This record gives sequence, C-alpha cells and structure tokens, in this order.
Amino acid sequence: MIDITCVQGSLLDVEAQVIVNAANSHGLMGGGVAGIIRRSAGSIVEDEARRQAPIPVGRAVLTSGGRTRFAAIIHAPTMPEPSMRIPVENVRLATRAALRLANEQGFVSIAIPGMGTGVGSVAPEEAAQGMVEEIREFQPQSLRSVTLVDVDPVMVRAWQAVLSRPVVLEDEFCDIVKKARKGLSQSITGAAETAQLRKDDWECLEQGIRAPSEHEIRAMARVLALKAEALAAVSIGGWVPQPSPEWVSSLVVTVLGDIGGYEVKGYVLIDPQTKQAVFIDTAYNAEAMLAVLDAHHATLTGVCLTHGHMDHAGGLDRILSAWPVPVYLGEGDFPLLPWKPPQESVVVPEDGRVIAAGDLKVECLATPGHTPGGICYRVQSQDQALCFVGDTLFAGSVGGSNPLSLYEDHLASVRRRVLQLDPDTVLLPGHGPPTTVSEERVMNPFG
Repeated sequence: MIDITCVQGSLLDVEAQVIVNAANSHGLMGGGVAGIIRRSAGSIVEDEARRQAPIPVGRAVLTSGGRTRFAAIIHAPTMPEPSMRIPVENVRLATRAALRLANEQGFVSIAIPGMGTGVGSVAPEEAAQGMVEEIREFQPQSLRSVTLVDVDPVMVRAWQAVLSRPVVLEDEFCDIVKKARKGLSQSITGAAETAQLRKDDWECLEQGIRAPSEHEIRAMARVLALKAEALAAVSIGGWVPQPSPEWVSSLVVTVLGDIGGYEVKGYVLIDPQTKQAVFIDTAYNAEAMLAVLDAHHATLTGVCLTHGHMDHAGGLDRILSAWPVPVYLGEGDFPLLPWKPPQESVVVPEDGRVIAAGDLKVECLATPGHTPGGICYRVQSQDQALCFVGDTLFAGSVGGSNPLSLYEDHLASVRRRVLQLDPDTVLLPGHGPPTTVSEERVMNPFG
C-alpha cells in the first residue's frame, strides 16, 4: 500500500527522490510547471526528454534531475501536443505511467503535481479523483510514498476531498437485505415475524436509518438465506476488497460515468501487442470511452454489453457512429436498450463463445439474473484471468434481479458460474470496487 500525502506549495520544495513533469509527447517544457522545472533544472533536462520523443500518452520517460536536488525527473505526457484540451482519462494514464516507471527504477518516493488542470482544462475534482484512484490501485514493489503537491489551493482541496473518502462498497446492509427479501417474495411483516424481530425494526434497517446489531444480522441472514459472517463483515466489519494487481491496468482502462449522481463503470480492454480493443459496457460516457481509444491509438473491434440497462448501454449510438462494430448482447435484453442499434449490428452470443481482441480471447459466460440476458466476459492472459461481471455481482453483494422472478437464476449464476472461476480471477463489476473470486467466496453474503 502506498502512503499518500498532499501539500500546497512548489513541486521543487518537496521531499522526494523523483518528481513528475506533466509533459507533452514532444518533451517540450514551455510554460506552467514544466517551465518552472526547466528553469530550475536547466535546458539539459528538456534536451534529454526530447531525445526520447515522441512519448505516447500512457508512457513515461526518465531524465536526470539536472541542477535540481532530485535523483531524476519523470516525464509523463498528458497530451500529444502542447496546449491541448484533454479528457480526464489522459490524467489517469499519465499518473499510472509515472508510478510504473518510478517503481521499475526502484524509487521509494515520488512527488506529482496536479495534472491536466491548466491548459488541459480538466476540472480539479475530476483530475484529483483520477489521480488518487490510480495511486490507490497501483501495486508497488519499491515505491512507498506519493506526495501530491500544487500551488493552487483548489487542486489541493480537491485531493483532500478525494483522500477523505474511503473505498466503499456499492451496497450497504439495507440494500443487501432488501434485495434478498424481495427476491424471496417475502413481505416485511412475514420476514420480521420469522426472524423474531419487530416489524418496525426491520423497516428501520431496510431504510438504512441505523446500523444493525450482531443479533439482527444473524436473525435476518437466517431468514433470507444469506451468509451471516459475510453479511456482518460487509455491513459492520468494514471489509473492502484488496486493490487489483498491477497487471490488470496493463490490459484494462476503467472509465467512470455518472447517471443522476450514480457512478457507473465501463472498461476498455486493449491487447498491448496489436492495439485491438473491445468496450465492455459504455459507462454512460461514450466520449470518455472513445478518448481512451485515441490515447492508446487503438482500434475498436466490438462492444460487449453485460446487459441492456441505460447506465451500461447509454451512448451506444455515439460509439457506433464512430466505430460501426458488432454489439454483443444477451438473449432477451434487446428491448432494454435505450437506443436500438441496427439489428444487423447485434450479435447474440451463445454461452462459451470467444470474441477476439487481438491476441486476447474474451469468453462469453451466460449469467441471467440481473436481466434475462446477462453476460459476463472472461479473459485469460497467460496465467492471469479477469472477468467483467457487470451487475451480476458487486464486491460483497449482487445487483438487483430484474424481474424479481429471476432471483434464483441470479443466485445460480453467481454461485455456479462466477464463483466457480479460478480463485485468483479478478472481477470487474459495473459499480463499486474490483474484487476477486477468492474474496467473494468468503465475503459475499449471496455466495
């Protein structure tokens, strides 16, 4: 785990072995923080960076520290050309590239300024969230501390706000018990009576008005056929899954979207060798998904939808207008799509079908339950595996069953398909943090 601190001040005044220049792909160090570094370090640093250009967004290069007291300077481009407006995804890519290079070079401490918020026009709040999430998800060998530093108090406050928010699960206790009770077609009155709890207490707990006691957790878990120990761990024990291993970020770019204040995730799976890519859902943020392709110079070969709900399929029209590729969607989910693509674009894959993304193979796993045509997409890369699970499963919970008559099918999909994958398989849900099969076998109340 990397220790993260943030301070207001000059990048050149912090205590760190190496500092980061939010560069452009040409290695030019004109204005802003880059100009300040150049004036302090000397033109030799810019010369060293330019000799290694072009530096694609998503990569970073190392130069000497010049006349500064730092051991080295990492140049991580956020933009291909100077003075470009950029998407927040470029900030994520640059942060990730800087961390990876610092770690590979054996550095223990690194200082990073606000990235993309000047001429790049990324909002400080978006840049802060992207940077902190990348740092939190990074799995270091040597790197131990990151100092986030900026002269702008707005940027510093944005970092502080993100850092003050802990990693949280998608579902709370109230969400879990409500999904289970409705799925079992139990009334509150009947469930409370069977659990020997007062109806008013059950209603209070389902509404999230107060935290449950250990006795209430066990009584409700018994009535709702949930795992009591897991329910206690996720509701009052503070359990959250471990961060994903670093290799995941070498294949997958996570894109965040927002629908009415509700965060949703889409993913871009990119084969590092061929640069062929597939989208898994749309994140309700087509522009950001498409920006990832541009940043990686990747070619889209398909859109794999885990299901047809708007927050996962919204923006499909914009994507297909730019890339007329096949859309993979499960049987029965076409009516759920907010925008109906041409019928000839839609492929209903059979269970076990393999979709190619360059040398990567994406296996379709039929997982009905959240919707009639729910699909999870499993990827095996050498001895590493991941699975995009949409709303079939969340860390410590599951999505709601739509319709409720699919609840038993939903549980079967979770227990007999997803949780039967290799224990080390990384699970990437449509909402909430990533997790693994091994963690969910123990910590998911529905497992």
